[in-house]
Amino acid sequence: MKITKRQLKRIIREEYSRLKRRGLIREGEIGYDEMEGNIPPGATDLMNVCRSAFEMGEGDMIINDWMQKIGMGAHETMECDMEDFMAIQRFEQEYNPDRFDQELVIQLLSNLSLDCIDMLYGA
Repeated sequence: MKITKRQLKRIIREEYSRLKRRGLIREGEIGYDEMEGNIPPGATDLMNVCRSAFEMGEGDMIINDWMQKIGMGAHETMECDMEDFMAIQRFEQEYNPDRFDQELVIQLLSNLSLDCIDMLYGA
């Protein structure tokens, strides 16, 4: 089977990201809660993405995107489970699209499975 350079680069990027999220490569930021085991590996990076989206006024957009991806992951692709879907639904009911609430995001991320974090991280 032949692959193109572009395909090879994409495969390498995906594998690198996966290994980094799993904690096998440590060069990014690791938050306190991640080090303490309160949230899955890779969740600190997702929290930073979420914070940036809220700062740019796109908090609603990132949460709707996450809800859609988790819904598809729970109902169609089976990349995450129904508990992940229920966690994002609870979050969606409580969050304010105009303000980043770190404690609420930590609560969400701590309730998501590692598979779900990996799915959001890779998307």
